[in-house]
Amino acid sequence: MAGWGAAYVPSAWLVETWPPLVAAGARLALAGLVLLAALAALGRPLGPGVGVAAVGWLALTQTVLFYGATYWGIANAGAGLAAVLANTDPLFVAALAALLLGERLSPRQWAGLVVGLGGAIVVVWDGPPWPPALSVDALVVVGGAVAWSLGTVAAARGVRGRAAPVALAGWQMTAGGLALVAGGLVAEGAPAGAGAREAALVVALAVLGSALPLGLFYVALTRAPAGEVSAWFFLVPVIGVGTAWPLLGEAPDAALAVGMAAVAAGLWMVMGERGRPEGGLVDSAAPP
Repeated sequence: MAGWGAAYVPSAWLVETWPPLVAAGARLALAGLVLLAALAALGRPLGPGVGVAAVGWLALTQTVLFYGATYWGIANAGAGLAAVLANTDPLFVAALAALLLGERLSPRQWAGLVVGLGGAIVVVWDGPPWPPALSVDALVVVGGAVAWSLGTVAAARGVRGRAAPVALAGWQMTAGGLALVAGGLVAEGAPAGAGAREAALVVALAVLGSALPLGLFYVALTRAPAGEVSAWFFLVPVIGVGTAWPLLGEAPDAALAVGMAAVAAGLWMVMGERGRPEGGLVDSAAPP
């Protein structure tokens, strides 16, 4: 969780000289290749266990749309705001899984949805209580979180129980990352700088901010119930905001502080429910 949460600050440093889509794509493509290389080094199968269509759908929703929106938010609204709103994706997964897949949520989890999504509304709301004024940049990030959840829910029946999760993550990151880089170069242009600083940031984000946290997450799932592991997702937005404050000078205003607290509480309530069957869609939804 620390790796995922701390990745927002170096991402903000990277978008100082790189366009957001190119920066996101470079991080994800390299992270995917690192995961696949690690599997090969361990003698594990590289097949994702699902078809090309499933890989492509997850690459589109959970890499291209989600990370493209997140990096847009980092570049235009700040790393702290992006850290809070991007990590609402498990809340949308829970709501859609209950509505569309028939997954049963406890009263505590429904309350967590209300608290967490209420916190997101506080962050998105820009201006006086009335008339409504919503931040476009914040809505882009929320849109990315919704895209992640749609990808998860739509692919759930075809992926659950069949996919090799680490290999699938590696392939979808690689494919989606390359698509982001190509699209970014066309839409945004080439990076302004491509020196040692940018290379170090991309490597750190790929390895320490993506591949390693995901690997540790799956190791944890083999040693503890999914609900107990997933409960700690609430730390990701807290670490994101907490590191952006001293390192980027992004002091959280009242709305962001309240929103962060509510989103973190909502994540804990939704994903920390004990006694749920292991491997449930909500429990196993990985954060960015």
